[in-house]
Amino acid sequence: MMVALLAVAGIAIVLLIARLMRTRHDLQRLVHRLDRGDAESAASLGIDTFGAAGELASQIYGLQSQLQRKLAAAEWQSTLLQHLINGMGEGVLAVDRQRRVVLANRRFAEIFTLDPGFVGSPLTEVVRNATVFAGFDEALAHRESAQRMVIRAGGEERNLEMRAFPLPSHDLAAVALFIDVTRLERLEEVRREFIADFSHEVRTPLAALRSAVDSFELGQGRNSAEDDLQLRRIITRQLGRLERLADDLAELSQMEAGDISLSLRPTDLRKLLEDLCEDFTDRSAQKKMRLVVSGAPASLVADSVRLQQAFANLIDNALKYGPDSSTVTIAVEERDERVVVRVSDLGAGIPQQERDRIFRRFYRVDKSRSQETSGTGLGLAITRHLLRLHGGSIEVESTPDQGATFIVILPKRVQ
Repeated sequence: MMVALLAVAGIAIVLLIARLMRTRHDLQRLVHRLDRGDAESAASLGIDTFGAAGELASQIYGLQSQLQRKLAAAEWQSTLLQHLINGMGEGVLAVDRQRRVVLANRRFAEIFTLDPGFVGSPLTEVVRNATVFAGFDEALAHRESAQRMVIRAGGEERNLEMRAFPLPSHDLAAVALFIDVTRLERLEEVRREFIADFSHEVRTPLAALRSAVDSFELGQGRNSAEDDLQLRRIITRQLGRLERLADDLAELSQMEAGDISLSLRPTDLRKLLEDLCEDFTDRSAQKKMRLVVSGAPASLVADSVRLQQAFANLIDNALKYGPDSSTVTIAVEERDERVVVRVSDLGAGIPQQERDRIFRRFYRVDKSRSQETSGTGLGLAITRHLLRLHGGSIEVESTPDQGATFIVILPKRVQ
C-alpha cells in the first residue's frame, strides 16, 4: 500500500511538470514569433493586421509583455517542481518517444551512482539494466508495469521496485519511479523472525501451563495435597516466565524507541559488581560455582540501576552456561577515561559465526537448549541497549570448549 501511494504521488508530480514543460515550450515559441513581428501569429490571436500600424504595434507589444510574464511564471513553477522531485525519496526518470532521458531527479542519480549531465542521452547509455528497459517498453506501449530488481551500488545490494507509466505526450512519453524497498524488506524479515522466535519462546511455558491445568482438572478430588501443590508451583513458575517475557519485551521496545532516560550519579563500578554477585549467591551455590571480582575500584558517572540490570544478564548467562564447580571471573580495569569489565566463564564457548547474532532478540546459539535453560532470550539484547545508552559497547571473545568472555567498555562520563 505504501509503495502504491508513493507511486501515485510521484506520477502526479511528474504529470504536472510535463504540463508545465509543454506550456513553457508553447509560450517560448509564441514569444519568439512575436519578437520577429510575425503577422501570422498576430492573426492567429485575432488581431486585425490591416488596422492602424500604431494600434497593431501597441497590441503586439502588450501581448508580448503578457506572454513573457506568463513564460516567466511557467519557468518559475517548473523550477520549483524540479526542486520538489529532487527532494523525493524515490528515483524519477522520464523518457520521450525516442527513449531519450528528458527528466530525472537527484535520487535516481544516487541510486544508480550516475554523474550529472545524462539528461538528453539515450536510455541505453544511462543505465544498462534489462529490467529497466523492459519496464519502459511496457510504458511506451501504453501499459503500466511493476518490476523488481536487485542492483549493486556503493558496495552493497539494493532491492528496487520500478513502477513505469505511460504519459500523454510525445516529448514526455513514459515515466518510472524507482523505490528502494531494501529497508522495507529487511524490516519484513525481522518481523517474520520475531514472530517465529516469539512463538518458539512462549510455546514451552504455554505447553507446561496447559499440561498442569489439564492434570489439575482431571485429578480434582483424586490428587493428593502434594500433587496439587506441585501443579500449583508449575503454574506459578510458568506464569512468571510469561510475565518476564512480556516485561522484557516492553522494556526492550522502550529502549529501541529511545523512551528510556538515565538517572546519572557517581558510581563505584567495582562495588556495584561485588554487591551484584552477592545477589547471585544462591544461584551459584546450586551449581557449586564461584563468582570472583578482581581489579581496583573504578568510578564513573552512570545509572547504577541500569548497569546492575545489564551486568546481571551477563552474570546470569555465565552461571547458566558455565559447568558445575567452575569459576566465573569478573575483572575491572580503568583505561584513561574508560572502564573495561571482562565477564568470563568456562562453558562450551560461542562459535565465531554466532558472535554477532547473540545480541539479537531471542537468539540462542543452541536452540535445542532453550527448553533446558530458563530465560526469555532477551537478556543480551537488553544489555547491549543499556550499555549503548551509557555510550558504551560490548563484544565477545570465545574459544570452543574453553568458555566465553564478554568485554564491556564504558566511558567514565556519558557524553
